Amino acid sequence: MKIIHCADIHADSAMSSSFSKELRGFSKEKGEMRREEIVDAFSRMIDFANKNEVKVVIIAGDLFDTRASLQKTIKKRIAYIISQNPHIDFLYLRGNHDEDSEFFIEDNLPNLKLFSKNEWKTYSYDDGKIQIVGREFNSSIPVAAYNELNLDVSKTNIVVMHGQVAGYVAKDDAPVISLPKLANQNIDYIALGHIHEYRREVLDHRCVWCYSGCLEGRGFDECGEKGFVLLNVEEGRVEESFVPNSYRIIHDVSVRLEGEMDYNQILHAIEKEVEDIPSKDIVQVKLVGEISENTDVETDSYTKVFESRFFYIKLKNNCESKIDYEKYENDVSLKGEFVRLVKQQEKLSDSQKTRIIMTGIKALAGRNF
Repeated sequence: MKIIHCADIHADSAMSSSFSKELRGFSKEKGEMRREEIVDAFSRMIDFANKNEVKVVIIAGDLFDTRASLQKTIKKRIAYIISQNPHIDFLYLRGNHDEDSEFFIEDNLPNLKLFSKNEWKTYSYDDGKIQIVGREFNSSIPVAAYNELNLDVSKTNIVVMHGQVAGYVAKDDAPVISLPKLANQNIDYIALGHIHEYRREVLDHRCVWCYSGCLEGRGFDECGEKGFVLLNVEEGRVEESFVPNSYRIIHDVSVRLEGEMDYNQILHAIEKEVEDIPSKDIVQVKLVGEISENTDVETDSYTKVFESRFFYIKLKNNCESKIDYEKYENDVSLKGEFVRLVKQQEKLSDSQKTRIIMTGIKALAGRNF
């Protein structure tokens, strides 16, 4: 039996500059296009499910992004996709963004099956040999909840949860999942949602846990290929594999600049790093390194050069300017007076003096620092 594990689709995300500081400059038109592409990714996943005879799609939370039904057209489209595939069960465990789940009630979708916040709920397949068990939680998980699983050792047990495991920085109000409390509980696979990147780890001699990640990246904190996990259950064993599904990939590229460089040399350096990236993708270029004070970094101009090459590109100047401050030491100028003043400070170390002088000269020159 084949099962898909997906999560964090955020189908109705605003996808505009107001949605993410990282996407400033993302036009309203492109934002609407990206929102539609996220739903396209969901549809593409279901096409895969049909071609590969998948019987169940597990949605491990955050199918939607907004608590209010601001994007009802998007939600209607998701409901339509589910309704057109009655041979597939959609097991939907609501996440911390999914408080508008009542939206589906009016659509009467018998193949959309929900989990509960009150108790662990089980859906059985393959004549009861496969048990898919899930429970929704608010901001925390009671210790007693882990002890209430009571899974049959003879069954293939898949547990569905939404939250963050230890090691991730807390965000939003999703609960923290204690993996040690799930160890040695006759679990074969834990389908997790909330973290937007694919991650797979072994929990015990029997169990593997996975974050499927999101279907499409929405910002520069969601770079790389995105997709879902395909589970193949045979003779009581669960084999999982990551299936790439992104239409557009988000790239975060660093371009190293050194010394004194002119406009064309910087453009050539950027070109070298982005030349193999498909034009349909989204790109952030970070300029890094130590450059001469005589090097002008014109990010707005470079963006103009490359913006027609990609769906969206953003450039950030993270370079440090190397200033030969000693040449100002004997100047009859404000810079010279500043350098001499700092060098006279006996309580400062040489490295402290250097940092202060460099910062001051940049400020006097009107440069960012």
